[in-house]
Amino acid sequence: MILLIDHQDSFTRNLEHLLTNFDQVRVIDRKKISQSNIDEAKMIVLSPGPGKPDDYPETKALYNSLKKKPVLGICLGFQLMLQEEGGKISRQTQVLHGVETDIEVIPDSHTYRKINKPLRIGRYHSLQVDPVSIASLKPSISITARDPLRNTPLSFEDLQRKLFGLQYHPESFLTNSGKQIIQNIHHACVGKIG
Repeated sequence: MILLIDHQDSFTRNLEHLLTNFDQVRVIDRKKISQSNIDEAKMIVLSPGPGKPDDYPETKALYNSLKKKPVLGICLGFQLMLQEEGGKISRQTQVLHGVETDIEVIPDSHTYRKINKPLRIGRYHSLQVDPVSIASLKPSISITARDPLRNTPLSFEDLQRKLFGLQYHPESFLTNSGKQIIQNIHHACVGKIG
């Protein structure tokens, strides 16, 4: 079962629909999560949401309490995870809401295996993980994609801890390989990496 933690975002149900291609999905509001929900889940997904990571102290506490549980963060979830790992969140000079852009990926990363080029993604964010703050992250965290024009981190993976994050929306019609990306991440989270 995939536990999708909802931050009351309009994309949550679209994301649920995409995730059902890979497992049963249970959507629960961030304030209503129980330990039994976490224990039952094979994988946890932190949904997109409005605002900034500091607006979600419950999710931050939850993330920091997880031990040996695969986690995928999308948009807000991506920012929250990297902030908790030592990154800094800053406002972008250009707001990108409903914008399709190119992405520069690390080709041998697990996230982008078997992905056709060019890869274009749907972005819906005005905040970003500050590229300078990436140096503060644990060595096990690899930035796997960037915005080629702005150097903004757009995805990461930590294969040791099975942590993954996407700044963009894989469930958006603007992301041309969203299903394959989620399949790669799901395989890494519930299967064997390698």
